[in-house]
Amino acid sequence: MYALILDSSAFIQGLDPQNEAAYTVPLVVEELRDGFIVARLRSMESTGRLKVVEPEESYLGIVEDESLRMGESQALSATDKQVLALGLQLRDNALEPIIVSDDYSVQNMADALGLGYKGLATPGIKRRFTWTLYCPGCRREFAEPQPDDVCPICGTGLKRRPSRKRGVTRRVGV
Repeated sequence: MYALILDSSAFIQGLDPQNEAAYTVPLVVEELRDGFIVARLRSMESTGRLKVVEPEESYLGIVEDESLRMGESQALSATDKQVLALGLQLRDNALEPIIVSDDYSVQNMADALGLGYKGLATPGIKRRFTWTLYCPGCRREFAEPQPDDVCPICGTGLKRRPSRKRGVTRRVGV
């Protein structure tokens, strides 16, 4: 059985799933400010078409570890990490989750975690990237995020660049 996990962009774009189970996380609900969008979300929730679920800490830990390995940790918000963690949790509960998000970092991580994903306003990623943090000043590379995104050697602001590219495997409904 498919389960759609809706990011903020899905609500902003007006997605109203009719036949699929739909889920979101509490931080998505907190992000939405538009009264009409919030009213639609609450209506979906009250009629049982949407479940708001807080993912378990163990799944958040898996997402954090993988996002550090992929170099996506600082590109992902706490909301993004909750959405991905909920995808892992639902997969372990015998559902086939599809993350609905226009955020390329979320899609990149969903592919790396073996979760399905699709965008609404964007075509989605064509390749999955593993990112490297580097200093454009002294050219040093860093495996882990640095405090304040600043090079501890020369003080220059750090940037990201792809270190590895792979074809995507889990894009849905393109």
